[in-house]
Amino acid sequence: MRLSALVLLLMTTKVSASDWTIADLNGTATTGAPTISFVDGNISGSTGCNRFSGQGEMSSGVLQLSTAVAMTRRACLGAEASLQETRLSTLLQGDVQMQPDPFDDSLTLVGNGVTARLVPGLPDAEISTAPYVTVTDVDATLNIRSAATTGSGVVARAPLGIILRNAGCDEHSDRTWCRITFIDASGIEGWGAAEFLSPVTAARRAEAELFDQIGQLDCGPVGETARPCDYGLARENDGTGAILIYLPNNRRLLLEFRGTEVGVSGSDGADTTKTEMRDNAIVVTADAHRVMLPLAVLQDE
Repeated sequence: MRLSALVLLLMTTKVSASDWTIADLNGTATTGAPTISFVDGNISGSTGCNRFSGQGEMSSGVLQLSTAVAMTRRACLGAEASLQETRLSTLLQGDVQMQPDPFDDSLTLVGNGVTARLVPGLPDAEISTAPYVTVTDVDATLNIRSAATTGSGVVARAPLGIILRNAGCDEHSDRTWCRITFIDASGIEGWGAAEFLSPVTAARRAEAELFDQIGQLDCGPVGETARPCDYGLARENDGTGAILIYLPNNRRLLLEFRGTEVGVSGSDGADTTKTEMRDNAIVVTADAHRVMLPLAVLQDE
């Protein structure tokens, strides 16, 4: 039975959410907001340091991981983060017991001497650590001030929906302020009130060509020889992200991914899409174009 289907059978509607935050490991509260998601037989998530993905099925309340979980290899800062990643890597091997708690809607995973308690949903994005933010919840513009106080001068007015670079946020007596920079030619810097700023999603960043990595992959019209196409990719820290592919004839294809699940986010008229898993890549066909997505690109290996 597919993983998501059994989760629905075993748990209440609220607990059957596919996205979970790993709240603690072996009774110790986690750091870095580690997550895990179950989607159509695939698992993916973040250890709080690196991203992981794999495949699994459910049988009698046991998650059976059919293959080794793939994980990116960034160095974790600090012994606490390294230990947390080691515990999660140990847990996600072989068979893992899944124990839902109907009283607090949590889900417990037990395997290889490690116990993880999961709570439904993904953590809210932290505005203070978001590299890019957008202006929200204003009628027209947000005052950007020379200092983190309403008594300071206005250096610019940022319109609703604009994307700004975020250099970090500080708590003050009146509110939290974020130090932002306009990404246009003006390069204006200043402070904006955090309650009117929201983190920019990976899809929005990719669409705006604010990439975390760039490169080339094989693509082209169906039935023709593939050619190198440029791409830009924006990542979240939970294994999800978006990739903008520059197709021939000045067309663009925007895809979103979660682990090895890929779907069209936006494009120049891609009405029909299908995906095919290969050994080391995912082939995406969108209308009359075919794109080869290496797993190493999606998983940042």
